[in-house]
Amino acid sequence: MIRIISCLDIKNNLVVKGEKFKKLKIINNPYLLCKKYEFYKTDEIVLLDITSNYTKKSLSYKNIKLISKKTNIPISIGGGIKNLIKISKLLKLGADRIILNSSCYNNIVFLKTISNLYGSQSLIISIDIILENNIYITYKNSGYIKTNFELLDWVIIVKKMGCGEILITSIQNDGTKAGYDIESVIYIRKNIEISIIISGGLGSINDIYYIYKYCKINSFLIASVFHFNYLLPIYFKKYINLL
Repeated sequence: MIRIISCLDIKNNLVVKGEKFKKLKIINNPYLLCKKYEFYKTDEIVLLDITSNYTKKSLSYKNIKLISKKTNIPISIGGGIKNLIKISKLLKLGADRIILNSSCYNNIVFLKTISNLYGSQSLIISIDIILENNIYITYKNSGYIKTNFELLDWVIIVKKMGCGEILITSIQNDGTKAGYDIESVIYIRKNIEISIIISGGLGSINDIYYIYKYCKINSFLIASVFHFNYLLPIYFKKYINLL
């Protein structure tokens, strides 16, 4: 079944969106956007605190509590999550799943600990990538720091450590509306079986056709085209039903 997931990048408790992880523009209050996407039948909401690795002004617990109480959409939260205390707090406030990125590169055992405590279904591992000399390299800290891991090597590691699902975001395609990086998904699919959410570059409904039909990807994380009202979540579902 198709999953349309609305992505809200958070900076200083406001939703922002840029291009290639830069040139961020303020969009709206996260609660108001969550209510909007609930009305237009999005399946899930992802809240990503994109500056929490650099500033103490992280997404407030007050906002998280408000969103979880006033909406009926599953919510996944990521950004600056480095310890079990914060994870426990987020789950108690209403988060359905936790998204990890940089903290896993810094301490891979952290991922295994969370998986053992809460189950692999509670985890999404976010993987930000750039294609460099025909090799997909992973990045951390909101795309600012290059890691030593190639994409497939990192996917194999996080799956072994208990990851239930990965979120693949092409930094080069992010916010460009030029289409998804389909080759990165094909590359993973050829080598390992794991649940994938794809992100970065969606520009039209047609962009999802190939990847849904031939790559067997049914989970799409979408930001720009929703935020700027080019398309609405409900239209994606109607289109998929015609395929």
